[in-house]
Amino acid sequence: MKQFWRWNCMFSLAIWLSFCILLNACGIKAALDFKPNIVLMLADDLGIGDLGCYGNNTIRTPNIDRLAKEGVKLTQHIAAASLCTPSRAAFLTGRYPIRSGMASSNSYRALQWNAGSGGLPNNETTFARLLQQQGYTTGLIGKWHQGVNCDYGNDYCHHPLNHGFDYFYGMPFTLLNNCQDNKPPELDAAFQAKLWFYTQLIGLAVFSVLTGKITGLISVPWKVILCFSLFGFLFFASWYSSYGFVKHWNCIMMRNFSITEQPMKLERTTSIMLQEALSFIQQNKQGPFLLFVSFLHVHTPLFTTKRFLGKSKHGLYGDNVEEMDWVVGQILDAIDKQGLKNSTFTYFASDHGGHLEAQDGTIQLGGWNGIYKDSENPGGS
Repeated sequence: MKQFWRWNCMFSLAIWLSFCILLNACGIKAALDFKPNIVLMLADDLGIGDLGCYGNNTIRTPNIDRLAKEGVKLTQHIAAASLCTPSRAAFLTGRYPIRSGMASSNSYRALQWNAGSGGLPNNETTFARLLQQQGYTTGLIGKWHQGVNCDYGNDYCHHPLNHGFDYFYGMPFTLLNNCQDNKPPELDAAFQAKLWFYTQLIGLAVFSVLTGKITGLISVPWKVILCFSLFGFLFFASWYSSYGFVKHWNCIMMRNFSITEQPMKLERTTSIMLQEALSFIQQNKQGPFLLFVSFLHVHTPLFTTKRFLGKSKHGLYGDNVEEMDWVVGQILDAIDKQGLKNSTFTYFASDHGGHLEAQDGTIQLGGWNGIYKDSENPGGS
């Protein structure tokens, strides 16, 4: 009888263990089949010391702090580069930017023009492409700064839609002072300085030849002088256009492959980008989806809507940070209202540290990097 009881207990235990293993296997399969929505939010030039969850007690960031409180806070999540183009290339691919040719040791460490042929190579695998292959609907709202075209104006070889995104609305380049009329130009200062030097040099040569011709000191045909003068004028026009028309070339907004604003209207950019993000969540709430919100905040010229101007204790920079935090809150609220909170992985970070060199006289326009000593390179972002 005892032997029977022992075998009976062992058989029952085996049945129970088999049932538990079966349930566990089903749970694993269910976990593997489950595809959470993913919302990535990436700030531009935000210092780690600018957020309340990292110790700041003067700039109000309740919504970003809420993410840290309800989730996890990373303390060793270091950017791969100190400015945008290489850092974002690493973020998109998970590889050091030098491996994809998106890093440089000279002054051109960031893409300088929309019309340039450089950009993230098409054979690089982005997280968007991987998720797209897993059935995700993928969208990018905001800044790209990974190039647009290669050989032709419409080949779009570096465009987000050729890197795994189903939808793109935003700025293919990056926000710069050149995008705002009342700000001094900052794009490619080294190139502009060289162009101005050669323009002055050619202008002086043209003036000398013209003076020599009029005074009879030199004998040069008027046709040669005219061609030389035209050459000098073209140089001057190139230098001037680098100031006057940059915002028409670089400061544009696109929806997929179409330009929607040229130049972009900064006063409404934040509201439109927010609406685009909310619309994407609404349209794809059945999931799974990837939404990458790539902020133009808090890059100079720190354009901030009237609602937030003068509201912080840190001038224009603090205003801009608090406006960005408000946008984060709107996105989080939309996720909650759609009942997606428990099925959505939400992540917030900055592409790298604050731009310490950004100043307007004695006013600091960049963020605070806390214990970290490096900053964004002033040559580009």
